[in-house]
Amino acid sequence: MRSRNSLADVPPEEFVKARDALVRKLRDEGQAEEARRVAALRRPSTALWIVNQLGRRAPRDVEALIEASQRAQRAQLQGSGSDELRDAMHAQREAMRRLLEEADKAARDAGTALTLELQRRIQDTVQSAATSEPEALRAGALEHELSAAGFGALLSGTAAVVAKAADRKRGFEERADEQKRRVAEKRERMLREREVQRAQQIARRLAVRAEQLERFSAQARQSAEKARTKARESREAADAAAARLLELRGRS
Repeated sequence: MRSRNSLADVPPEEFVKARDALVRKLRDEGQAEEARRVAALRRPSTALWIVNQLGRRAPRDVEALIEASQRAQRAQLQGSGSDELRDAMHAQREAMRRLLEEADKAARDAGTALTLELQRRIQDTVQSAATSEPEALRAGALEHELSAAGFGALLSGTAAVVAKAADRKRGFEERADEQKRRVAEKRERMLREREVQRAQQIARRLAVRAEQLERFSAQARQSAEKARTKARESREAADAAAARLLELRGRS
């Protein structure tokens, strides 16, 4: 176990090289069984490596998180007052906040950045280990990342009631918003239909009016043509009468 612990502080990108070197050393020393166990070790993820550094780098905060998690668990199981559970959960949050600050330092020491995704994985693993594997968390000997599912059970009790109420409120607000959206869409659709009907009515009236004007225009053109014909005929008759008058005067 001591030989494997020597790999605990090795950053993930250097792990394989360090592990293989340790395996060779153990074989040279005649520790074949331990060499096989070390050879079976897998390169830890960055999140798991950082979590396993916390027991050494921030033991008080790790202990504070474990103790607060146990208090929260007892308060839930024993049906203690909401104040006790709330205090325990507040202590959990404070310890977790300090551990994440230390995790950020460990990430920088390893030459990486504590992204939001990496922070989430670290937080899930630490929170779950505080209740399910506290000794491994203290010793920095966790072998796998953990989800927050187990830790989430601590949030039943008062916090869960609040969460459920918030979910119900959010669901009600979402349904109300959806109803408002549907009413608004229906009203907009009705307004568009009315606009279309009005436009159709206006178009029909204008078409009828255009047809009337076209008929009036055609009739006016016919009347004007007739008037021009009559005027031409009258002019011709007048010219003929004037010519006859001149002829009669010439004879006299």
